[in-house]
Amino acid sequence: MKDSKEKKYVVLDGEFIESHQAKISIFDRAVFFGDSVFETIRSYHGKPFRLERHLERLRSGCSAMRTALPVAPVELKELSLGLVEKNNLRDCDAYLRVTVTGGISSGQTGLRRQEPPSFFIIAKRLEEYPRRFYEKGMSLIISNIRRNSSSPLSNTKTGNYADSLIARQEAYDRGADDSLMLTTAGNIAEATSSNIFYVRDGNIRTPDLGCGLLPGITREAIIEICAEKEIPVNSVTEGPEAIFEAEEVFLTNALMEVMPVSGIEDHQYVPCPGPVHRK
Repeated sequence: MKDSKEKKYVVLDGEFIESHQAKISIFDRAVFFGDSVFETIRSYHGKPFRLERHLERLRSGCSAMRTALPVAPVELKELSLGLVEKNNLRDCDAYLRVTVTGGISSGQTGLRRQEPPSFFIIAKRLEEYPRRFYEKGMSLIISNIRRNSSSPLSNTKTGNYADSLIARQEAYDRGADDSLMLTTAGNIAEATSSNIFYVRDGNIRTPDLGCGLLPGITREAIIEICAEKEIPVNSVTEGPEAIFEAEEVFLTNALMEVMPVSGIEDHQYVPCPGPVHRK
């Protein structure tokens, strides 16, 4: 067993420092306004999954918030890999988070910034989802909180996460594991932190990118795998009645990978996991 007092490190503005020493200013725009962009990445025995693709999405997110990456993607990659090494995470699955903050607030309430952005990277041993979820599936409710498909925040992984937190708590309060979120028009969008797929008549369906969802890197990978296996995938704009007519449902994100759904509201999916999920 590793010593619980073993030093752990983070990267803060390009420097490796001990995690207990890492601090950002209370005047950072991330604190004031949730003005930050981030990526979470799963690392498999020292190899972060699609790291370059995650960093490209981080760059796009910064652009949407009218700021720029504080350092080049290649340097972020080197720092991330270096942190995995420094925290002795080469022999296990690990959690990586790369965050770019808005920098010190100058009092501006728009997106003009007089101070440069800050950034930090966290790497720690992955806390996996409970095994029972993969064996029996997660239960979902349909949240009262809606995704605003007209907002650029719906397609950007920012620190403005309160809607998802409220929707997740709504699920917990009702005895479920997560919430399915609809758009303001009433169409299926995504779960609180994962993309959703459902199977009907042997075809996989997933909400179109115009449905107020974050375009997941794992979602992208699943669509590529389905193409290789000649499993049709259709991007759709549909209401919740379509998912109740599905034969199986599963969620995807970088940390959970592919997660079966046992039921939504009172509707159950049997068998769970389903055959397409298993494939």
